[in-house]
Amino acid sequence: MLLISNCFFAQVHEQRIVESNQLNAPVFISVEPLAEKSENYQTLSEKEYVISFCQQYAPEYVSLIQSSYSSPNNWSRTVNGVGQTINFNPQNREEIIKEFETIIHETTHHKNSFSGFLIEPSVYLVLSEQERQISNNFFNSDFIARVVSSEAQDKIFRYKTYVSKQSGVGANVEGIVGLMDEYSAYQNGCTAALIAYDNALKNKDTTLAITFLKSAMATHYAYYEFNIFIGAYVQYARLYNPEVHQQILKLNTLKRAYSLNTQRFLNSLQIIQSASTRLKGNYRSVKYTADYYNKTYVDFEKEYMKNFDSDLQALKSNP
Repeated sequence: MLLISNCFFAQVHEQRIVESNQLNAPVFISVEPLAEKSENYQTLSEKEYVISFCQQYAPEYVSLIQSSYSSPNNWSRTVNGVGQTINFNPQNREEIIKEFETIIHETTHHKNSFSGFLIEPSVYLVLSEQERQISNNFFNSDFIARVVSSEAQDKIFRYKTYVSKQSGVGANVEGIVGLMDEYSAYQNGCTAALIAYDNALKNKDTTLAITFLKSAMATHYAYYEFNIFIGAYVQYARLYNPEVHQQILKLNTLKRAYSLNTQRFLNSLQIIQSASTRLKGNYRSVKYTADYYNKTYVDFEKEYMKNFDSDLQALKSNP
């Protein structure tokens, strides 16, 4: 699932939240799973349009679209509690641009539904049968409320959607494995948007590049949020459920997925932070957006994440 704040808010079967150009309007995108849906001619044609676009702007992700495509026409979007029909027309290039990062995010979830974690299209880590059995006994992520302050629960943009008691998404009910799935989806969506940003700049299409950059900005701070969620999960286990804590530390596939996704996410953050140097005078058109996210979310979340440094460090493995 993707969640977007409105500078746009999005919810899926997994759940994603991002930001649109109109600040502060909540938008949720719900995505139905594609595994059981057979593809007809229309779906294949839609996929081909998306692949063609991807070949131009994010060729690294073509193989992912080919194997695990999640169609926007299988999503449901809710804006301010009101359901909206998505009529995605892949022949309209502007619609592909608008949905591109969400397509990668949801396609990553579809890929991950086969008991693994996508790092990048060429790297997919699969949980062993023993690891799957162990993780089935883990607690829901909403238990982290005991180690996350009330202030942080209110301020962290994606907290309620993913890890509150009321949340029914995978990031909550599947515990740390569900959190890692979501972390993987946000990382790949953000990374793909920045690859498209880079290629648009190389094609001297600054307007399109800035569109992709703003898309990445709308989700990049999920890095801090999911590190808080994951770190808090490990900390809660360490303090209140030592048996589960020891089991978590034995999940080598999950630990490797965390380490590798973190490396790629940090690279994306560096690209965003260096955008002013690369865009020069054109950065004026994104400075307000960057300042808004930093002031509203990043500054607090980045500082609060420090409370879980030692527990996150315990998850890191040598890739």
